[in-house]
This record gives sequence, structure tokens and C-alpha cells, in this order.
Amino acid sequence: MSLVPVILTNFTSGELSPRLSGRVDVAKYFNGCQTLENFLVHPHGGITRRSGMRYVADAASHASRSVLAPFEDAQGQAWVLEFAANPQHPEQGLLRFFYNKGRVLGPDSAVLELETPYGADLLDGLRAVQDRQEMILTHAQAAPRVLSRTQEGGFALAELVLADRPEAWGEGNWPALACLHEDRLVFAATPREPYTLWFSRTSGRRDFRLCTREVPLSGWDDFEIADGSGDSRADGRQGDTFLLLGGDTFSQGSALCGDVYDAQGKSSPRYCRYLGSRILTASSGSLRVTFKDAPATSSEIESVRDASGALRAEFWEEFQVGERITADPGSEPLDDDAVEITLSAQQGGRICFLAPRGKLWIGATCGEWTVSGSSLGAPITPGGVKADRQGTSGAARSQACPAGPATLYVQRSGKKVREMAYRFESDAYSSRDLTLLAAHVAGPGIVQLAFVQEPDPVLFCVRADGLLVAMTYLPEQDVCACARILTDGAVEAVAAVPSDASGRDELWLVVRRSVPGPGGEPLARRFIETLEPVFSEDAASAAEGFFLDAGLTYRGAPASEITGLAHLAGRSVQVLADGAVLPGRTVAPDGSIRLERPASVVHAGLGYVSVLRPMRLEYAGARGSAQTRTKRIIEVVLRLHRSLGGKVGPDMARLEPLLYRSSADPMSGPPALFSGDKAVRFPQGWSPEGLLAVVQDQPLPMTVLLVAPTLAINE
Repeated sequence: MSLVPVILTNFTSGELSPRLSGRVDVAKYFNGCQTLENFLVHPHGGITRRSGMRYVADAASHASRSVLAPFEDAQGQAWVLEFAANPQHPEQGLLRFFYNKGRVLGPDSAVLELETPYGADLLDGLRAVQDRQEMILTHAQAAPRVLSRTQEGGFALAELVLADRPEAWGEGNWPALACLHEDRLVFAATPREPYTLWFSRTSGRRDFRLCTREVPLSGWDDFEIADGSGDSRADGRQGDTFLLLGGDTFSQGSALCGDVYDAQGKSSPRYCRYLGSRILTASSGSLRVTFKDAPATSSEIESVRDASGALRAEFWEEFQVGERITADPGSEPLDDDAVEITLSAQQGGRICFLAPRGKLWIGATCGEWTVSGSSLGAPITPGGVKADRQGTSGAARSQACPAGPATLYVQRSGKKVREMAYRFESDAYSSRDLTLLAAHVAGPGIVQLAFVQEPDPVLFCVRADGLLVAMTYLPEQDVCACARILTDGAVEAVAAVPSDASGRDELWLVVRRSVPGPGGEPLARRFIETLEPVFSEDAASAAEGFFLDAGLTYRGAPASEITGLAHLAGRSVQVLADGAVLPGRTVAPDGSIRLERPASVVHAGLGYVSVLRPMRLEYAGARGSAQTRTKRIIEVVLRLHRSLGGKVGPDMARLEPLLYRSSADPMSGPPALFSGDKAVRFPQGWSPEGLLAVVQDQPLPMTVLLVAPTLAINE
């Protein structure tokens, strides 16, 4: 028998598929885990216990799911928007606003809520894209709408007004997607035109006219209005005139240049185009034409404005200098006009996501595409647009996430997360399977993604069964590590919003949980919660950590009764009081719990268990691999960082606690946070597996930097 030290220095491969349990020839095997639950992988190798989910408010409706979306203003303030069904009228929608972990009040100091057309049956498929200080909402069954800030500091929701809306759009056939690309607003994928994209005019994001001209058109400078009424205004009121030279004709479609005056009498030039039926011709010499409210002679025409100065719209239309108007039939489009294109897909399906980059990246059920100008570096124009098919993986109907130079999206089956990026070595855009080594983590399918960049880049994936997957993603360091986030309930929606105050991104969640009903039967409730920040390096004690779900915190004078937990009435909760773990409590019907002794900082909420189970231990000795050979783990040394609590053992049924308190520690409080090595003797016999587990089931921090077991192997 010989003693063999084994060292596991990092976990940057995350939880690996059971299919890799025999691949000790793969380098990532030694950085992977059989189980990684409720831990997050640091890009530099260690793992830390994920923080808890703090309760913010009940969702708008407990009967149907909500959808979350971020909104950020020019000052960097970020709101979370909750789209939900109206509880009283599920066919109608409700929009609620959250900021700084609380509800947003409107200008009238009342809780801000808006009605929407997105009822319970329309929440799936709702998409949002922010355009400067406005948010554009799209759904295949509802006309596009725009959410904007009001001058009073609130929000307003209205139908999006477009110039020359595409004729194909209409009842039951609206674009499902939108994005911004090359200073154009892009819509895509109506139910009847699933592979069509509509690009707005450049710098005119609400203008979808395919062929325009800029005012004044050729020939519009020839006729100018002159004052003839004696009011010193050349605006086309009764009595004003203009001159036709010999051979000139003025008829429908002809235009005049005049002035418009504001309330202060300040003038600005305008062009007026004639819509009436009169035809005036200067057949011999010049002709002075006079404006009349009721013209009667061949030298009179309908006045442009009435006596009050209002435009007579039945006879004239008015344009500003530089304004765009629809070109005459047969005209060629300008380079900055709107564009409409349809991808030449060889099979059914539809466009599923739009990702604006140097080119417009498109994910469709049939594969991946890029749309760009017809030549290298050229912008998209009506006469120069090119669509290239880049792959055949296909995309699911969930929004993609930009991540550095790549775009992350869910494959059509829902079972894989792929990375679409440009590959220099192949000079092409391709999609790499990020879940190849952890195919099992997708479970029944991934339905939503949210990417958090600060402090560590993590892609959060919502599964159809409510489990959350956290993928630490840093490709330049070859880090792509999955961990499963389990909670007492089901996560239904997520959204990531930046926070300038904390210097990190916040993850907001809609979680469906169960609470006891009036007769003790389980009752489904939906909560809005936020994932708390990773335990801070600056925290003075464990009391500053938050490791409970649907939980709340009391801070103040020492108290023995804690209230405010009505959302968990009847549930058993864990309690951390001034850094000390207390026995579990059952929340009273009024939402209160009682403590044995008063405490100033109390965290209370639902507990969860964090589990690390490395891959089967491997050691290549003189007689070859340690796999299948009988072995025994004698001791395990954990290198911990600012941790408390935890257990170690060969499996979940046989765990030894990690002990921290020494005779030097005062008995009146919890032990200090520990950084260093902890050795645990193993209560295990001989076996061929070589398995171990690290568990944290208390509301305390744990960061594992290194695991070093010592094996006894029969030679």
C-alpha cells in the first residue's frame, strides 16, 4: 500500500456530463465536477457559494408568469420592468416598475403602473429593445409599441407611429423582433413573412418609406409667395400672390416657398405643395396669381392659410426644408432610404433573434445568417445589401445575449447554448457548442438567457423546469464552467440590469414558490427577487453575507421579534442573527418570527444546500491509472477563503463537519471568518470509486480554492 497525494487546483470546467466520467485522458476532466450545485465558479479557478435571492415584492399575478426587462436612462439609472397579466382581467396586461430594490412611484406619488395589451396569452413572445430614451416592444400578435419617459419623470406607453408602415403588417401579422443596426431601426419576422426584415431609413428610425426625396425637389425653388394682403407676411393667406413667368404652369403637385410665423412673429421657411384641381398657365407673358379663399378667375388659386393662419389641408400640404417625402413612382431609392429583404431559406421556420454587430447577425430556426453591405465595409443600402448563411445549427425562440465579441444563444432544440463569433482561422462566422462537456445541464430545455458582466461574466440560463444554470464564461482564459442553481421553487424569468451605485450587474428573478394555503394545502405564489452580490471581500463578518432565498434582512436596534415575512407565512426558515446560525423557525401567520435573544442584524429566509463533488480521483502511478483500482481516501485538505461552516465526506450520507471555533474565540459570538487550510480525516473504507463531497447547508459563506485528498492505493 502506498499513500498518494492528489491536488485539485481549480474548477474552471464546472459540472461535467456523466458521459465524461471515464475520460481521464481529457485535460478538463481534472478541472471538472460530478456535481456543482449552488456554487459559482470564479474565472481564476475557485468556487464560491452563490448568495441568496432577496425578496422584493409579490409578482403582479400569482396565477400566471411575468416577464422582466431592463431599462436604462441617459444618467445610468436602471429600472426593471415587469410585464404581467392583470390579476382581475387576465386578458389585459399590466406593467410595473422597480428601482433600487423597490417599486417606483409616479409623479403623483402613487405606485406607477401602466396598462398594456400583453395579457396572459401574449407574454410569451414579447420582446423589447431600447432606442435611446425609449423602449420598443414587439409581439407577433400586437402592433409595436413604444415606452418613453415623460417630462414629469414617469413613463408612457403608446402605439409606435411609423412613416409609411409596411403594407404586409396588420391584424395578427406584426413583427416579432426589433433591433438597431447602422443607425436604422430593424423589424423582422411577422407570422406570414417569417424570414423578412424591414430596415428604416438611416437617421430616420420611424420612417420605413422605400423611396424618398428631400425637400425642396427639383423645380420647387421657382415660385415664391409675396405679401399682397398688407400684413407683411408671405404665408399664402388671402391677398398674397406669386408670379408665374411666361410658359410656366402651376397645377396639382407644384410647390411654393413661403413662410410660417410662430406666436412671437418669428418666421421660418416652408414649402407648400398644391393638392387642388385648378391649373394655371402663363401662356403669354407673366401671370400674377392671387390667393383667394374662394377663387373665381383664372389668375386665382385657393389660399394656403385661412385668416387665423391655419393650413388649409384640403388644398395644400406643408414641408420643412430638408424634410423627406415619398418619391414619385418609378424613382430610384436613395442610399439612406428604407430597405426590405427576405432571406432565401430552404426550409420552414422563422427568424428567432437579431444581434447587431459589425454585420447584422441573425439566428433562425434553419441556421445562422449575417446581413451587411454588398462590399467590404460598406453600409446596407437599397442597392447594396447581402445576406450570407453562416451555419445550420438553428436557434430557439429566445433572445440572444451579446458577450464580448460573441453572441450567445440557445440552439433550436433548447438543449445547447451556442457561441456565434467570427473565427480568424477559418475567416468565417461559426457557432461553437458551449455545453458540449455539460450537455445534461440543459435538462428539459433552456427558455431564457441573461448575461451578467460584473463582477464576473456569468450567463444565467432558465430551464423549462425552473432550474437556473450559471455558466461562468471567459473564453480568452478558456473558462466555460456550468453550475446548477437550485432553490425551493422554480425560476420563471430573469433580467440583468447594471447598477452604477454598486459597480456590478444585478440579476432580477421571478420565482414561483409554494406556501401553505388556508387548509394547509400547498399554494403557488410568485415573487420578484434579486440575486444578492457575491460575499464581499470587505465584509467584516459572516453577518454581512446573505445566503437565504426569498429572504429579508432586519437592521436596527437589537430585537427579538422580526416581522415582514408574511410572504413566507407557514414556511420553515433559516435564521442568521449577528452572524450566528440559529435553529430554524416557522413563520407565523402575521409574518413574524421570534428569536431566543435580541440581535441587530438578522437574515431570515428559505435555506438551500451547496454541494461540490469532484470527478473520480485519478493518479497515474507506476502501475498505471488509479481508475477501477481499490483505494481509500485517508484525509482531505480544503483551502478555504473567508469561510465558515461546511462539511466534508465520502458521500452525502457520511459527512464530517469543519470545525472553526478554538479556545481563544469568545463564546459570546460566532467565530471569525477563516482563510487557510482545513484537514478532515475520512470515515471511509476501501472502494474503487474515490469520491468525496463538500457541502454547505448553513446560511454562511464558503469559498473553496483547492481540494487536496490523500489516497491509499494497493500497489
